[in-house]
Amino acid sequence: MKKILNYSLFVVGSILLIYSCKPSDYYYGEYLKNGEIYYPGRVDSLSIIPGNQRGILRFKVTTDPKVNSVRVYLRSSLSPNAEVKNYPIEASEHGKIKLIPLNGLSEATYTANVFSFTGEGDSSRTVASSQFIYGQSYIRTLVNRSFLKFDKSNAGEHFLVLARENNLPRQGTFYPMQFTEVTYLNNAGDSTKVRITPYEDFASLKNIISPSTVKYRTVYKPVQASVDFFYTAFTEQTYSK
Repeated sequence: MKKILNYSLFVVGSILLIYSCKPSDYYYGEYLKNGEIYYPGRVDSLSIIPGNQRGILRFKVTTDPKVNSVRVYLRSSLSPNAEVKNYPIEASEHGKIKLIPLNGLSEATYTANVFSFTGEGDSSRTVASSQFIYGQSYIRTLVNRSFLKFDKSNAGEHFLVLARENNLPRQGTFYPMQFTEVTYLNNAGDSTKVRITPYEDFASLKNIISPSTVKYRTVYKPVQASVDFFYTAFTEQTYSK
């Protein structure tokens, strides 16, 4: 009985000795045989610059020299399906800002997921950005400035007078109302345009022909970075001396 016990202990000890001699990476070596997983460099500072049913995808290209393209998954809040497009990256673009136009968009929130790719097909991790794209629904909310009168007190120069804007921020601070555009005919029969800021209430009508029609509209930007201006419909006023 003692011999059987000693033999059993010998066998167990031998097995433990054999396993203890295995290299440290023996059990997960199959996971390392292909080396460390390589992810190409991702784009940086990704944003969607909004406009009128369009936008611009803006990002900084990675400095990873192996990257030669990006793949963009663009998804609208109006649809579960993403539009997928590939764009080449030139060697001269590494580390620089790249702009990609996004045309024919709906008025909705868009999300862009961007992946960098190498020529071998390696993909980076995703970078995402979202932005609302503006259109006719936004334009319908815009209000033209209100007409008050024509100021003819100065015989040499008459003015179109508009109502003063309330609660204007300090000048230099972004304000969606950008300017008001006034159009009239001068004595030579030429169309003349004058722009006044929200902080101005008078538009000069130098050499205006009489009688004539004065038209004006107000111009907006929803956000400072918008690539487009948005216009109200024209309001017309009849001018005569």
